[in-house]
Amino acid sequence: MEKETVLIVDDEASIRTTLRKFLESLGVKEILEASNGLEALERVQAAPHLKLVLLDLKMPGMDGVQAFQEIRKILPEVKIAVLTGYPFYRGADEALKKWGALDFITKPADLDYLERVISLALKVRFL
Repeated sequence: MEKETVLIVDDEASIRTTLRKFLESLGVKEILEASNGLEALERVQAAPHLKLVLLDLKMPGMDGVQAFQEIRKILPEVKIAVLTGYPFYRGADEALKKWGALDFITKPADLDYLERVISLALKVRFL
């Protein structure tokens, strides 16, 4: 796989670790992490080649909603999949339609579904 960069943004270290291991198992070579929205913006600014952001919505400080909007200002074309532990999050439709999110994924994520979302974002097919 060519060098595809994915940013994982979640305030829970265990979620970031699990997602990192999953991405590594798919062959993603460059994986960045951030524990909140402000860290996410720092990573985005330092990685203009970023292809995908896996973004948690509920985080302390700058939450995912604010981070989503700021990331779009920096990298308008980057794919962003929204993650949440709240399956009935009322902003899901807004995230998909108004913001242009790639997908809305509830945690814990179904790994087969997550793999399809990542494949779509990176335009690769995993074995």
